[in-house]
Amino acid sequence: MKNPWKDFVENSKSKNLVLADEKDIIKSFNKSANELYKIHTDIMPAPFMGDVLNSQIVILTLNPGYDKQEDEKGYYTKYISYWEKQIEHIKPVDNLPLFCLEEEYIKYSNYWDKKLKPLIELTSREKVAKNISIIQYFPYHSLKYKNIPKRILNGYLKSQEYNFQLVREAIKREAIIILLRSEKLWLEAVPELEPLKINKKLYRTNSYLNPTFSEGNLPIAFDLIRQILNKE
Repeated sequence: MKNPWKDFVENSKSKNLVLADEKDIIKSFNKSANELYKIHTDIMPAPFMGDVLNSQIVILTLNPGYDKQEDEKGYYTKYISYWEKQIEHIKPVDNLPLFCLEEEYIKYSNYWDKKLKPLIELTSREKVAKNISIIQYFPYHSLKYKNIPKRILNGYLKSQEYNFQLVREAIKREAIIILLRSEKLWLEAVPELEPLKINKKLYRTNSYLNPTFSEGNLPIAFDLIRQILNKE
């Protein structure tokens, strides 16, 4: 499947930052959606982050949230150029493919730095950024996530389908898959994850609310991740 974001970059200066094929769907959803669930079409989408084509550790989560404080800091506009590169699978920061671990970036948004801190302290920021990537179930920002009703969308967005393909490719290369959010949605979208779950190779953190990548919170996968990071 062709990367649907290739053509998007040419129009990324638009005020409606949604894939052309998905604009009517998102517009229809937003018309009736509660403010909590409305999709922020003025913010660059964040479908995936890091070297998703090659990384040996892949984190699956739900969708990029919206944080008013980050917005007030100017975070969503400051890193547009980073996201323009990322969605074309170009590294915004050469030695840090998972660019959310960049020191300057952390001043604006430190979520992943905090969650991955135990691995960073154990190895290095560069090793973690090279080997770990993140794939979202849904690529657009909202305060809280809600499925688009079937009367508007019967199936998935093209952007979602592309992410599901990225997950299938990660499974084929035997990457470690860490599922942080919405197991039911992910298993329905990517049935290839089911055998991993059955064989206890679809890893989850012990705490759903605080998915820090520590030895206590991710007991089985932690050693596997450490082995991969220490190979570098």
